[in-house]
This record gives sequence, C-alpha cells and structure tokens, in this order.
Amino acid sequence: MEEFTVTIDKFDGPLDLMLHLIKEKKLDLLNLDMSELCDQYMAYLNSMQQMHLEIASEYLAELASLIEYKSRMMLPGKQDEEPGDEEDPKQKLVRRLLEYQQYKEASTALAQMFEARQQLMGKPLSIEADKYRTEREDQPVQGSPYDLLKAMQRMLHRIQLSHPQERSFSVREISIEDRELEVRARLDRLPDTFRFETLLDDCRDSLPKAIATFLSVLDLARLHILVFNVDENDVIWFGKGGKA
Repeated sequence: MEEFTVTIDKFDGPLDLMLHLIKEKKLDLLNLDMSELCDQYMAYLNSMQQMHLEIASEYLAELASLIEYKSRMMLPGKQDEEPGDEEDPKQKLVRRLLEYQQYKEASTALAQMFEARQQLMGKPLSIEADKYRTEREDQPVQGSPYDLLKAMQRMLHRIQLSHPQERSFSVREISIEDRELEVRARLDRLPDTFRFETLLDDCRDSLPKAIATFLSVLDLARLHILVFNVDENDVIWFGKGGKA
C-alpha cells in the first residue's frame, strides 16, 4: 500500500481529503472502490501521526466508518445480504461526496468572481454627477411633456448621486396646491430663465416634496405661467410665461 503524505491544512475536512485521494488515485467516484479509499485514507492519517501532527476528531470518525464498511464487506455472505430500508453506507458516502464537490466548486467560482470584482475600478459618484452640470442660465424654454418627464427621472438620479445618504421614510401628506403656492411665491425672486433644480433647494431630504414640486410646475406650465425646455444634457429649464 502506497503511503500518501501531505499537510493537514491542505484540506477543509475529511470529505475534502477523500475527494483529493479519489482524484489522486484515479478512483471512480460513481463506482467507488471503498476498500482502496479506506486504505489510502488510513495511509494519510498514519503519515500525519508519524509527523506528530494533531488529527481532528472528524477525520477519525470518518476513518472508523470506512473501516467498519470494509470489515463488513470482508465477512462471508455480507455482500449478498439485502440492505433493507437503511441506505447503503457506500451510496450514502458517494452522495455526501457529490454534494460536497458541488458546494466546493460553487464556492471556488464565487471566490473567483469576488477576486475579479475587486480588480474593477468604479468611477466616483462626483464624476458621474459632473456629467450633468452646466453653468449656462440662458437656455431657450420650449419642449414636450414627454421630454420633461424623462429629464425629471434623470434629475432625481443626479440628486441621488450628488447627495448619497441613508434615508428613513414615513407617511407624510404633501398638498400639491400648497406647494404650487410656494413655487408661485418664489418666481418673483428668480431670473427669467432658471433650472428646475433651483426649485428643489428645500427638497434634498424629501422625495415626496420633490415630486409635489414637479407636479406643481407641470400645472403652472399648463396654465402658461411657466414654459420649459430640456437641453441635450437632460437639464430642465424653465422660463416665465405670459401669465402671472
């Protein structure tokens, strides 16, 4: 019988060791030679004892099961007996080895994916938000409601990137009528052309309030109090209409 010598920390447990022995000795896992596996497993543990290394109890427990099975197979007539309702120890071990092999392969694949992800470099949020910044305040003010809706979605995304923070939500009723009155009151202090973000200075921590603001300016646009345009960077521009 060949002696098999490796270090104990190479394996994560007795099943890991068995899979290594099966691969090393080119055994057929689906038609496992339990006697050969038992001999190789015992040789490994003997080599550990000769190196005065501590052997975990789980390795010894599996060794006892292998020896018991091998002993039963060596007794006359035992191989021809009906197994009954109890699962055959050999089939049970093969099933455990197959399950462990699947988990090990999945774990290895996940570890490789994690390592690959660690090598990626993402752009800082500030760089992502900078794409949408503009200093111009003299944009034309005309556009379609469909463009306005798309730009609103992108603008909310920009706000999230520019001001990332943990949020807690609670039910809060916000009147669109009241918000519209607040927006009307601010129009006199704003230039003739202004960005929609200007109206959201007090909405940084309230998404419902930002949505109420959007709905209120839609109504003001319907009344021709405001006109709007969406530029190539999806920035929403508003201008004062003909009605006050």
